[in-house]
Amino acid sequence: DWNLISPVLFLFLVLTDIVDAHKSKGCFPEAELPARAVKLLHRSHRNAESRRAGSAAMSCADFQRQVFSPELKHRSLSPWIIRYSETCMDHHDSSLIPSSYQVAQCLCEGCIINGTENTDYNSVPVFQNMMFLKKVKCPTDSDKYSLQIHYEEIPYACTCAVPKQ
Repeated sequence: DWNLISPVLFLFLVLTDIVDAHKSKGCFPEAELPARAVKLLHRSHRNAESRRAGSAAMSCADFQRQVFSPELKHRSLSPWIIRYSETCMDHHDSSLIPSSYQVAQCLCEGCIINGTENTDYNSVPVFQNMMFLKKVKCPTDSDKYSLQIHYEEIPYACTCAVPKQ
């Protein structure tokens, strides 16, 4: 009976559309990715863009401890500068967002003790996990992309440590 087949066919088509929509959940046109990435990164509270870059000292010899500076990197026994990086530490992956971020670079091999560098101690980077988003083609729609969360250890500051034995 045609009257019975019609509702079954309609139900089949609706369920097929629902399954297809679920498969593409989290997939977006490429033009929408930047706005979605900003929202996700903002929610993660790991956006390093708020850290100020730049420092007058570019080497340990140039460094003069600024005791009254509000910035820890200037008062530390292991001073550091903030520089911008364009690629992840271990991966040269252009699909990662953000593509530019800030990293700490220790200025000295040793530590500043009594105003001079002492190599009995080491300046070592302090690492923090930073969230990146990786742009991945959707398996069900090659015109759309999803964002996968990816973490990298990024040098965030430097500290003074006793050398490894």
